[in-house]
Amino acid sequence: MCSRLAAICQHVAATPTFSYVLSVSRMPTCTVSRDLKARIPALFNQQGFNVNEICGILDIKKTIVYQTLSYARAYGIPYNPHAHKPGRKRVLSPGDLKFIVALLNHRHCLYLDEIQKQLCNERGTSVSVTTLLSTLRRLHYSRKGVSSRALERDDLLRSAFMNRIADEVTNPDMLMFIDEAARNKRTSARTRGWSLVGKQCIQRRPFGRGQRFSILPILTLDGIITYDIIPGSVTSQRFLQFLRELVVRIFIYLFAQNVYLTQRIP
Repeated sequence: MCSRLAAICQHVAATPTFSYVLSVSRMPTCTVSRDLKARIPALFNQQGFNVNEICGILDIKKTIVYQTLSYARAYGIPYNPHAHKPGRKRVLSPGDLKFIVALLNHRHCLYLDEIQKQLCNERGTSVSVTTLLSTLRRLHYSRKGVSSRALERDDLLRSAFMNRIADEVTNPDMLMFIDEAARNKRTSARTRGWSLVGKQCIQRRPFGRGQRFSILPILTLDGIITYDIIPGSVTSQRFLQFLRELVVRIFIYLFAQNVYLTQRIP
């Protein structure tokens, strides 16, 4: 082995046009999460395991165990809260983050450039759109589809209505709900599909809506008990006709069945 190393050194010395650099490769450092460090004081103090046993259970080094136990005795937590955080200093301060959260709580549909402009005008902080996007992800915000609610809706009146219905309707089986639905040729068209990367997702479908059909179902706790399909839109006269011909008849039939069952029960 020594003779081979000497031959390599002689070869390097005899070749002046090349320079050889011998580098020692280091193993990458493996960081231990805070959740795993939090188990060390519990295993040591509560369950009575020693340092060697903790190293075998958690598959970590003794230095981490001793360091974590010293932090737990000094600060009450398994890490040093005063340690310098690695990486570049964040551009946005905690006050800027609170401003962004308050801004999004007030207006959910803001664009990134609008948030950027508000930060510059109100806080005097200039950041890029990329920084704003990463900050929102760090704050656990994501962009979603908007669920609309009526601006005219009064929660107090809704609560009063629910309380009145609860007083008047003692049995939930008495409730019947009617809601109009409509369908045409474009109703079942899907807006999302699959295609290869870089290619459009093209689906041939009719652009014309075709004839419209309105559906009037009666929904109870047992499901849909009756319905009517009407070509075109539902007018007030057609709706009253639906109530007289289907809803009232079903209500009379159910009432008669209830009276009949009540009379047969001894």
